[in-house]
Amino acid sequence: MKKVILFGTLIGGGLLLFHLTGLTDQLQNVSVMQIWFRQQGLVGYLVFILLCIITAVFMLPGGLLAVIAGVAFGGWLGGSLTVIGSTIGASLSFLLGRTLLKDAIINKYGDQPVFKKVTQGVADNGVAFLILTRLVPIFPYALQSYAYALTPMGFWQFSIISGVTMLPACFIYAYLAADILTQGITWTLSLKFTILGVLLFLLAYIPKKIARHKKMI
Repeated sequence: MKKVILFGTLIGGGLLLFHLTGLTDQLQNVSVMQIWFRQQGLVGYLVFILLCIITAVFMLPGGLLAVIAGVAFGGWLGGSLTVIGSTIGASLSFLLGRTLLKDAIINKYGDQPVFKKVTQGVADNGVAFLILTRLVPIFPYALQSYAYALTPMGFWQFSIISGVTMLPACFIYAYLAADILTQGITWTLSLKFTILGVLLFLLAYIPKKIARHKKMI
């Protein structure tokens, strides 16, 4: 109980600090983040990975992280750093939800529809449900990590599948962001946007269609 209270205090204090210092807003300010990371060199790689981890654990807005990475580090490196950091963050959240914060999460979120649906989905469909919810934004992404911690799913199963399912979106966003920076808006880029946009749509649409057919959702 002392550990749960301590960690809860740290999370609350961290969220308050992020709000008071404006870090929450800065996470969505691409130009500011780009300049800062470019000034740091190799240290910037580690800081960005740490930022992804903090974003996942504290459930902060991280929708633009891949874009920031693409602008700051380039498409391939930016995509790789985003996948690495986000996977570690999701895995750490899962571990915290299964150990230190298990009782606190059950008491606070156990009756919420998201947690009930995840628990039932894993019971009925196993790993297939994790793949579905990672590809299709049915539930908030960061919250899922804590929800899956309350299921019988194994840690490595969760971590590997989370990392693999994040690959397409992370690399596509980082690649397009880097392309816009280096080449500007061109007809070639518009074509890439269209093709990759269709790909992202299919990655979400097809699993959702299959899930509905099998009555997973």
